[in-house]
Amino acid sequence: MLEVSHIGALYSGWDQSKLEQELLSDIDDIADVDIPLVVGPKRTTQPVDLATVIGTLYALESTVYGVQQRAELVSQLGFNGDFGARHLIKQSSSLFLWPQALKLIEITPFDDDDEERCMFAAIAALGALEYNYLKVFNYVARQSA
Repeated sequence: MLEVSHIGALYSGWDQSKLEQELLSDIDDIADVDIPLVVGPKRTTQPVDLATVIGTLYALESTVYGVQQRAELVSQLGFNGDFGARHLIKQSSSLFLWPQALKLIEITPFDDDDEERCMFAAIAALGALEYNYLKVFNYVARQSA
């Protein structure tokens, strides 16, 4: 959705923010699970409007602060940038991109409808993150038991 909406033209940090490969490698580390059966990347081919792109980006980039705390916790369990926590390490190292995301929000003129779509997109993105996290880790827990 974001790539077909040309997020890279708006946000130069986009390529540094993508975590797909790290997530798949981390899942592979923690359990003997057939990853494609659990999570196959799903892509929409329909572009979305600027307000939706910015709302989604805001949600994704704002999670960096919580990720830093989680990375510290999982390091105590033996996970790191080479095993099981690649996505956390990569995401927490991208904190420098946050000001760029905020600047994009500040300079983009929004009317009331744009603001509503932006908020809805942010909420939907966080909901999708939670859904997929639970889907993957509940599956892994069941397979490991």
